[in-house]
Amino acid sequence: MEPFEASERIFDLKNITELPDSYLNYYGNEWEFLGDEEEEVILEEEEEEEEEEEEEREPEEVDIFADFPEFVVKKKIRLELEKEKLRKIIDIKEEKYLSEETLITPEEESIVSVELSVESSIHHCLKDIDISDSQLKLQNLYTIFPIPDDPGLVPAFWIIHERKIESYPDDSVLKFFDLAKASHIRPIQALEDMLLSERINLQYYGINPRAIRPLCEALMKNPFVHLVNLTGNWLSEDACYHLNDLLQNNNIIHTLLLSGCKIGAKGAAKLHDGISENVTLKKLDLSDCNIGNEGLDHITDAMCDNESIETLLINDNNLDESCAGTLQRLLSCSKTVKRLGLSWNSLYTAETWKKLIRGFENNEVLVDLDLSWNALGEECVPYIRRLLMRSLSLKKLHLNGNRFYNEDVETIAKGLSKNTKLEELYMGNNPIKAEGALNLVKAVTPDKSPESPLRILDLTNIWANKKILPELETIQNRKPWLDIKLGGILSNYKVKDPDIQAILLRRAKYESMKPKKKQHRRNFGHFVLSLSDGPISRGMFVKLIKKFRLKLSQSLINELINAFADVRHDVDQELLKSVYMKHFPNTKLPLEKPVKKRKINGPNKKKEKKTKTKEKIQL
Repeated sequence: MEPFEASERIFDLKNITELPDSYLNYYGNEWEFLGDEEEEVILEEEEEEEEEEEEEREPEEVDIFADFPEFVVKKKIRLELEKEKLRKIIDIKEEKYLSEETLITPEEESIVSVELSVESSIHHCLKDIDISDSQLKLQNLYTIFPIPDDPGLVPAFWIIHERKIESYPDDSVLKFFDLAKASHIRPIQALEDMLLSERINLQYYGINPRAIRPLCEALMKNPFVHLVNLTGNWLSEDACYHLNDLLQNNNIIHTLLLSGCKIGAKGAAKLHDGISENVTLKKLDLSDCNIGNEGLDHITDAMCDNESIETLLINDNNLDESCAGTLQRLLSCSKTVKRLGLSWNSLYTAETWKKLIRGFENNEVLVDLDLSWNALGEECVPYIRRLLMRSLSLKKLHLNGNRFYNEDVETIAKGLSKNTKLEELYMGNNPIKAEGALNLVKAVTPDKSPESPLRILDLTNIWANKKILPELETIQNRKPWLDIKLGGILSNYKVKDPDIQAILLRRAKYESMKPKKKQHRRNFGHFVLSLSDGPISRGMFVKLIKKFRLKLSQSLINELINAFADVRHDVDQELLKSVYMKHFPNTKLPLEKPVKKRKINGPNKKKEKKTKTKEKIQL
């Protein structure tokens, strides 16, 4: 059955009033698939058809459906040509059994337009081609390239399974990057150079906690790195586990900085074995790690077994009265810690200090103690005095940023005057007034503490009055090595009278250059330099001024004479010159002008010519 016959069965030409828009758009868009020659042939045919229709068409009665079957047949032939062109473009073969094409009514148009072909949905360039999936069979455009030859079994296994290296160099740079890749972590490129240096500085780097494992594995046998700085990177419990393994196996690292890493009590527990077994670590910074009392217990247990750590910083860890017993045990059992940082905690109660002082008395190696910013006040003062009087090893004490007043400082000063070991005392940023500062300075004078080795007394932001000046002068003369740092001294100034001589000389210099005419101006400095060194009478001084043609007022001349007068009321010219050169050191005498030769005119000129000719004749 022909396609046209099927279409005649479907459409009733008598009942058709208008053609669907989709039908017209379909045949209108098909011009894009035709070549230039076919377009010209079709255009010529249509023009001829339109001319014939205009000739046959009657002006009175117009039937738009009279030639509809013939129009459909032509459109059908054109469609077949377009399909053949499309088959050539997309390289498909014509199927023998094709379904008959049926025209779509306007009611069915909305349903069909929603259903898109699978291929057209994948390839955006085929969306405008209105062909059903059964008619359109495209090759996969993404697999048209030829498949490469089989590389063989061995290369295939290398692709499937990742390359594994049995042994890495000692620097472990390659090992770190391989482990980071295996863990699906972006590697830290800066470590490529850091692993070959003495320091790994990842301070505030925002490092991923999962990157600690490959870093610790790389540092296990690294012979270069001595310092690891992870300050400001929040680390997980698992990261602390790998750091613990690093401390157990590495014998090169001597400094580990974990300040601000927020490891908490669980992280401190993970570090227990590494701290207790390590024999090379010298400095451990656990400041601002939120370890609390529970975490401090784990650190204390580890420190009691450790024999190498000399600096332990546990600042800003929310330590309070509940940690006093643990701190006493830490101070008593530790035999290597020389510097202990306890700042920015809450160790201000009397019960806390009762236990702390026992630990300090049992400790014989502590040299540097930081208790700043702990809100220490009146309750702690007796114990601090006791610490200063009885400590045999403490050389540096930080008490700045607390709540000590003048009365408290008076008690501390008594202990300071009897101390024979302390070398540095920091008391700045306390609410101490001038009297308290004076008491501290008096406590370290040679008369009160002749055996004191104190080198630094820091009283930053504390102001004293003039009463402290004699004490400071005594210390400067008899203890020049002692440096006392004050915020300042109140009312420490002297009222000085104005320098009348300098004012008069500046006025004289101004008046001598004041005349408008340049030829009347004179340099007062040149006049001063022309004076002799001996004294001169007042009258002669006035004559010299007039001779030099200086335009000075009479009142200014009188004041100059009185300002530089000697015992005999004469003008001291040497004094005048020295004072002037002190204020105007760049003053110099002017250069001498060359003498111009005068031209000789008249009878004298003829005589000179005759004498010259006689001289030539004689020669």
